[in-house]
Amino acid sequence: MSLFSEYLKEIESRKDSGLNPKPIDSANLLREIIAIIENDEGPERDLALKFFIFNTLPGTTSAAEEKARFLKQVILEEKTVAEVSTDYAFEILSHMKGGPSICVLLDLILAGRSAIAQKAADVLKTQVFLYDADLARLKTAFEQGNPLAKEVLESYSRAEFYTRLPNIDKEIKVVTFIGTEGDLSTDLLSPGPQAHSRADRELHGKCMISEEAQLEIQRLQALHPDKQVMLVAEKGTMGVGSSRMSGVNNVAL
Repeated sequence: MSLFSEYLKEIESRKDSGLNPKPIDSANLLREIIAIIENDEGPERDLALKFFIFNTLPGTTSAAEEKARFLKQVILEEKTVAEVSTDYAFEILSHMKGGPSICVLLDLILAGRSAIAQKAADVLKTQVFLYDADLARLKTAFEQGNPLAKEVLESYSRAEFYTRLPNIDKEIKVVTFIGTEGDLSTDLLSPGPQAHSRADRELHGKCMISEEAQLEIQRLQALHPDKQVMLVAEKGTMGVGSSRMSGVNNVAL
């Protein structure tokens, strides 16, 4: 059985628990998905394309590396995907938030193809998750007189990655939910005994506080569709490490 077939089987089993398809972090699985996309007449092609665009984990996963590499090939017209234009490929890269996507953007900026390089620079100006090695490449290019490297660095100096973000609403309506009486700890939001599921954000989200609390939050959302639910407590104990991150993730979900 192929990895993609196993993934589809897993999706069906997750439906029984009310879970969406698990985000893809495996390079091997994504390579199979890309192969299906390149087969224009494959019966599962539309589904594969959807998973490639919308359900591949961003950041530094091996799947993200495969995704960024393929998007680079599309941009350079080495590969053709009817549904993914050059501009759309850049848009997808812009949502990948660092790691391999930054390497690809820098490659395109420094490759010397003016129209593509400018588009890559415009996207890079919006990115904030750069490693020292990425900044070193920009610095070297700037010192060698690359005008786009200078343009990107000047944009960073003006914090345009922040100042050009959409304005937040002038008014944000909230309805409060009391998380618990007394101390609200991150272990309540992300219980230690359920740590094994933290890598699966949606599954782990089901253990936040209690099933009753989650149903009450959903009831508040239904009663107040124009408001955001604010979790409140008398005091809070902030945990460390994964419990803190997973607790915040669960609140966001």
